[in-house]
This record gives sequence, structure tokens and C-alpha cells, in this order.
Amino acid sequence: MAVDGPNNLQDAGEPVAPPVWIGGANEPVPAAVRAIGEPLVAGFGLRFAGVEITREGHRQVLWVFIDGPEGVSIDDCARVSPELSAALDVDDPMPGAYELRVSSPGLDRPLMTDADFVAHVGREAFIQLLAPIGGRRRFTGEVLGVEGDAVGIRCSDGPHQVPLSTIQRARLKYEPPAVGRAQPGRGKNKK
Repeated sequence: MAVDGPNNLQDAGEPVAPPVWIGGANEPVPAAVRAIGEPLVAGFGLRFAGVEITREGHRQVLWVFIDGPEGVSIDDCARVSPELSAALDVDDPMPGAYELRVSSPGLDRPLMTDADFVAHVGREAFIQLLAPIGGRRRFTGEVLGVEGDAVGIRCSDGPHQVPLSTIQRARLKYEPPAVGRAQPGRGKNKK
């Protein structure tokens, strides 16, 4: 199995398999937003990378993540946002009032499909489960890959196989580059 872009699995010479969406992405509202958003975002030459619904105080926020071969810019988000907003207004999959935010997945990007895990093998990730497995709901460690319907993750206590169907949310852990410490006596006024 080869990865053709960060969200498409492909066997050599065979059609691209659709991604297996995990966690809340399969709930009715995110699935409806995805059905509306995927073709619209593709029309801009970009990829629909995911959807999340959050709360900020009493307000619902609908996050739609987009990505591209070279990443996305603020201009890309600004071009997609009004078109997506208009399409969502027509089909209205979100109950109640909400604020739409179109964004790049960011450095701590959510992992929303099996292909996201495959594309980020070797990176550190955080996984939260819908219900505990072996008394545990959270896993943090190195993504090992996807085998069948489970993602492998190496945590401090060893490797684990986590069924994709049990994942509530997952995201990469951003680790800023190490910054060297200043040497004593080497300030700009020192000789």
C-alpha cells in the first residue's frame, strides 16, 4: 500500500481508496459538512483535510481544515471561506447558529483519517479514545503506521495497536526546534 498524498491510499495501478475517517468525523453533521466541502475545496486545487466542531463560550465554531501540496496560505483560506459558507447556508447541515472558520491543519494538525497516520509515521502524536481500552483512554507516542483497521503507536510503556473505530480525536504533537542557550558572558555588549 502506497500513500498518494496525505489523504489517499493507493495500490500501484489501482483506483485511489477513499480515506477511512475516524472519530467524530463520522457523526452526521461533520459527515454532511465533508460531503459539501470536499468537492468545493477540490475545485480550488486543495484538499479537504477535516472538520471539527468546538465551543467557545456559548458559540459553536465549525472548523474546516484545508491543505494542499505546498500547504495553504491565508489567501487560500480566504478564497474558500465565502464559497463554503454559501454552500453550507444552502444545505444547512449545522443545527443552530455557528461561526465558520477555514484554516490550515497547523503544526499540531488533527489526524482524521487512516492516511493521515500513514503520512505521519515516525512523528509524535496524541490519541484520545471514545472509551478506555485496557483501562486507558489516552496514548502519546510515535506513530508506527496503520495495519488493517488499527494504528500502531509506540508509547513510553511500549507499542500499542489502537483500533481506528475507537479513536475520538488524534493530533500531531508539535515540538518546536531546540533553541540553543545563550553562553554566559557572550551578550552583545561583551567582547
